[in-house]
Amino acid sequence: LERSSCNRAVGVAFHLVVVVAAMVDGLWPPANQHRDGDSDDDMPAAPPEEQDEVEAEQPLSPAVLGSGRGTEPLLAPPEEEVAGLEGEAAGARHGVRVVEEVYAKSCEAGSNTAMDAVRALYPHWSEFNADTEMGRRVKWARCSNDWVYGELSTGSFASLIAGTGPIEGDGRTFVDLGCGTGKVTALASLHFANVLGLELQIELHSMACALAERFHSLAENHGVRTGTMSLHQADFLGHLSQSWTNAAGQHWWELADVAYACSPKFSKETMAGLEDLAALMRPGAYFVTVRHPLQNSA
Repeated sequence: LERSSCNRAVGVAFHLVVVVAAMVDGLWPPANQHRDGDSDDDMPAAPPEEQDEVEAEQPLSPAVLGSGRGTEPLLAPPEEEVAGLEGEAAGARHGVRVVEEVYAKSCEAGSNTAMDAVRALYPHWSEFNADTEMGRRVKWARCSNDWVYGELSTGSFASLIAGTGPIEGDGRTFVDLGCGTGKVTALASLHFANVLGLELQIELHSMACALAERFHSLAENHGVRTGTMSLHQADFLGHLSQSWTNAAGQHWWELADVAYACSPKFSKETMAGLEDLAALMRPGAYFVTVRHPLQNSA
């Protein structure tokens, strides 16, 4: 991980951090699926059929930002390093076990749900160029792999937290962009006072809400302290749904101390959109990506 101060033409300074080594579970589909840049003739005539789950990714190649520090792949801390922890650290470790119990099958369930949602668009597959909400969703499914499901492993999340370092203030906010079933939001709630998860697909959002309820119940029963977790069905770019704002009218980029996106399959257009919004984050905030760094980092 590397933290870097970046300057845009408008003079906005912000900080970025990229996950340079992460294990992402259950990515769908394989790499030979349609990607941006393929011709329309190459696009699938129908949604992809169910395929064997792809093995978790190997540690990613280092992404160097700024001075070039931190180019070695980051690994999850071994169990012996957390043995004997007390207080808040011990509570967080116990909380991870609660997360692992509640979300044990979330990757498989999330993958199946995401695939089913794309298949449900098939009756409208010919509406690819229609200027309607359905047409835009079909185009999104056909022209990108943004819908492909994956989850960050608990070990890699530990590296994410270690990489961001201390964050000033008691009201720290973590934002998960495309939160899926909510596993990462649950993990983040062990470290942050406020956690916000945005998920476009309503089926995944409903699943995340149900799992979050079970997680909070089990955490409370085991005496695990968590931050406030808020889940919303919304497009984090505001293209396929209205941009989410809180009751005060603030967008996610105005709230986040740490913003995270599980982005191994994100299109160039989606990454570019995230870059533009990351530039609006307040100085000292972090933006975390997987595999694809934000290109406007210095």
